[in-house]
Amino acid sequence: MSALRQTAGAVADGVGALCRLTLGPEDELHGPADVSDVVADLSFAVSLLPQLFGQLAAFLEVEYVKGTIAAGPAGGQRVRAISEALHRAGLDAEAMAAALASADAEITHLRADA
Repeated sequence: MSALRQTAGAVADGVGALCRLTLGPEDELHGPADVSDVVADLSFAVSLLPQLFGQLAAFLEVEYVKGTIAAGPAGGQRVRAISEALHRAGLDAEAMAAALASADAEITHLRADA
């Protein structure tokens, strides 16, 4: 397995682990500081997704132009559809990162009010 696939799998596994560690018998949340730490780290990670999605789309576009990927008779449309979907995902990630940053700022105020 390539380092690329291993890293993507590790990210997915990490999010799954966070879900397990914040609910049920494995709950590791002890206060607002824990929530803040998780939110801040995820905000940073999510803020990098638009760049990643852009790079993935650009790779497919270049490979299609070079003729190194087979996409059938409607290949150009497929590559454009994928690029547009990744662009939308990037915009959604930007919005998510902003929302997470806002949540983290509010958590900081919540901790200060306690």
